[in-house]
Amino acid sequence: MKILHLLIFILLFGAGYSMADTKYEYQITGTVSKKGGGPLEGVTVLLKGKDVSALTDEDGTFEIVSPVAIRMKAAQKQTLAFKLHGNAIRFSLVEGNLSGNVSIFCGNGRRIASIDFSNLNPMTEQITLPQLSSGLNIVRVIINNNVYTCQLVRLGNELHLTNRNTASRTDDIFSLAKITDSEAIDSLIATKENFKESVTPINSYNLSDISIEMDSIVEESEIAWGRKENPTDHCTVGSLPEYSALNKANSKLPDPFMKLDGTRITSKSEWACQRELLYRQLIKYIYGEKPIPPKEAVSGTVSTQSISVKVKDGQKECSFTATVKMNGATQPAPAIIQYASGASAPSGVATISFSPKEVSGGSGDKEGPFFDFYGKRHEAGYLVAWAWQVSRIIDVLEQNPSIIDPSRIAVTGCSRFGKGAFVAGVLDNRIALTIPVESGIGGTVGLRLVEQLDTQGEWPYHAISYVRWFSEVALGKFTSGNNAGADNTDRLPVDMHSAMALIAPRGLYIVDNPSGTYAGLDAKSAWVTASIGKKIFEALGVGDHFSCVGASGNHCQWRNKYDASMNAMVDKFLKGNNSANTGEVSTDLGNKPNPEQYIDWTVPTLDGEL
Repeated sequence: MKILHLLIFILLFGAGYSMADTKYEYQITGTVSKKGGGPLEGVTVLLKGKDVSALTDEDGTFEIVSPVAIRMKAAQKQTLAFKLHGNAIRFSLVEGNLSGNVSIFCGNGRRIASIDFSNLNPMTEQITLPQLSSGLNIVRVIINNNVYTCQLVRLGNELHLTNRNTASRTDDIFSLAKITDSEAIDSLIATKENFKESVTPINSYNLSDISIEMDSIVEESEIAWGRKENPTDHCTVGSLPEYSALNKANSKLPDPFMKLDGTRITSKSEWACQRELLYRQLIKYIYGEKPIPPKEAVSGTVSTQSISVKVKDGQKECSFTATVKMNGATQPAPAIIQYASGASAPSGVATISFSPKEVSGGSGDKEGPFFDFYGKRHEAGYLVAWAWQVSRIIDVLEQNPSIIDPSRIAVTGCSRFGKGAFVAGVLDNRIALTIPVESGIGGTVGLRLVEQLDTQGEWPYHAISYVRWFSEVALGKFTSGNNAGADNTDRLPVDMHSAMALIAPRGLYIVDNPSGTYAGLDAKSAWVTASIGKKIFEALGVGDHFSCVGASGNHCQWRNKYDASMNAMVDKFLKGNNSANTGEVSTDLGNKPNPEQYIDWTVPTLDGEL
C-alpha cells in the first residue's frame, strides 16, 4: 500500500498552551476613514462571529490580535466523500485513480505543509496524516483542479470535524467542501453611531493596512451630495409653465440663480432647492422624465469580469450586462464607466463598458433596456435612457461593493457617447466625476448659442430628428428645423450651462476639440457654455471641481494636452487626493468669443455652505 507522509507544523492550544510559546494566530490591522476623507476615531471593528474587537484611535487605526485559534469558514457546496482511519484519509465513492495535492494550513490560512500524489488508487491506497497536535488543522485537497477543504481539531486522542463536533471512528464517512482560492473566509464589521455599518470581506486572518470607509447616516435636513441619485428631490418646486406661457425669448444664457418667483438666491444653503428647480426644468423642457425604480426592483451581480443588471417591478422587466476590466486596480476599486469610447482609465482605475442602443430618426419605436421596461414610445430621449442604465449599474454596485467602489465612479464617452456621459452625470448625483469628450449638440453646447455662433454646425433640432437624443416631445415644442426660423430654443428657461450646474459640487472635466475639422461640435458655442458653467461652480465655492481643455485634432482622438487635467481630476475624485491641482480651463480655439457677452446677469457672491 502506498503511504504518503506529511511533515507539518500544527497549531498548538489546549493543555500546556502558553502565550509565551506561540505567535498571534490572527492579527489584523487597518484604518477607518469617513467617506470623503478624514480618520474616524471610536469605531468598533469586530471580527464577525468572534468575541473579539478593537476601537480605532484618533488616527483611525485599529489592531485586532488574538492567540486563540479560530475556524476557517468552509463553503458547503459540492463535496468529496472520505473516511478517517486513525490519522489516514481514504477516499470513497470515487472512480479511477487520483492525482493532486494535499496541504495543511493553520487557523489563519497560512500553508505549513504540502505534498503531491499521483495515480492514487482510492480503493486500496490512502493518504496518511501525521500525529496531529491539539488544535485546529485545515486540510486542503486538490484533485483534478478541484479544491476541497475540511477542518480537523485534535482533542486528546480524538479527532473532530469542527462543523460536526463529533468524534471520528473508523467507519465514519465525512466530506470535504469544495471552495475556490479567492473565496472570503470571514468579515470585519465596523460600527459607529451616526454612521452606516461597513462590512469588509477578508480572505485571511493575517492582514495589514486594511482600509475601511464609512458613510455617515444622512439626517433628514442634510443634503446627501454624492450619495443619492437625486439628493434634492425633497425640495418642493412650483408649477412649471407650459410652452405657450414661455413667450419671452432671450438670446442670452438664462440666470441659473433666478428662482421661479423672479428673485435670486443669496446663499449656498439655497442652492439645493434651486438645483431641483433646474433639474425639473431640464426634464420638462429638454430631456424627458427619468423614472427611478424602487431599490428592491434592482438586482444583479458583480465580478472582476462583468456586471449583470436586472430590473423587475411587477410585470415590467429588463436586463443587461456590462464588461469589467480591473486594470491593476485594488479592490474595492475606483472605476470609469465608458460608453464604448471616451477617456481611458489610468492604471489603478477599473473600467466598466456597455454598448448603448439607439435608433435613428425622429419617430417610431425606441430600443434598449429602458424602453423595454417603460415602453417603446416613452417620451424620454436616448440620453436619459442610457443614463438610466448607468444609474442601475450603480445600484448593483451599491449592493455588491467589495469589487468596485460605488462612491468612486466616473463616466465618459466621446461624440454621441460624450452626450450620454454628460447627461448621466447631470442626472445621477452619485457619479463622482463626469468626463464628456467632444460631445457637441446634446452635450455641453448651449442650444440657443448655435444660431448666434455656429450656424454651420449641428442645430438643436438635430438632437431630436437625426437621433432622438433629447425628448422629441419636450424639445420638439421649441424647435422644428435646423435653421433660425424653425428654432425657438431662446425661449427655454434653462440651457446646457444649467445642466453643468447640476453636477456641482462633484467633478466635471469637459474635453473638447475646437479645430473646426468637424463643424458639428459647435466649437464657439461649446467654449462660451463651458466658460459660463465654470462661473457657476466658482459661485458655489467649487471652481476647482470644473476643468475644461480644448485641443485641436481628429475627432475622438485623445491628445496629450488632455492628460494633466485628466490625471488630476481622477486623483481628486476617484483616488481621494484632495490636494490634486485641478480646475484648468484652456483652449486653442482661435478668435474666441467673449463669454460675458452671452449673459445678462452677474455672478452672485453666495455666503454659507452647500
